[in-house]
Amino acid sequence: MKRFLAGVIMGLSVSALTLLAQHLASEKVVQPELRVENQKVKVARWVLKPGEGTPLHTHTLDHISVVIHGSTLRDVAADGAAKENVQKAGDAVFVPGTGRTHSFANAGRETLESISIELK
Repeated sequence: MKRFLAGVIMGLSVSALTLLAQHLASEKVVQPELRVENQKVKVARWVLKPGEGTPLHTHTLDHISVVIHGSTLRDVAADGAAKENVQKAGDAVFVPGTGRTHSFANAGRETLESISIELK
């Protein structure tokens, strides 16, 4: 009986790990298109198709994000806490450079496009 239960638990564990790996692999990590960078400013264009996301990164400088084409954004903090919000075309958000580490992904059905303006 113990071997049977151990086998069931092992099978469930392998299945859970397989599903987790498939989920993580389905989220493609993309890099921004750098448009301008000089001593005063860095401007990047983000285009995230549904299911695509950013690498884990830390904001040390203030920046402004302007949404060109909206979708649902999933923001995941370094500790794993996640929240979703709807980004609408024309939205502009000021993000302070507080050293926050996070990643974000397009959790919606539309392509998300935004311009990030980092003030150096």
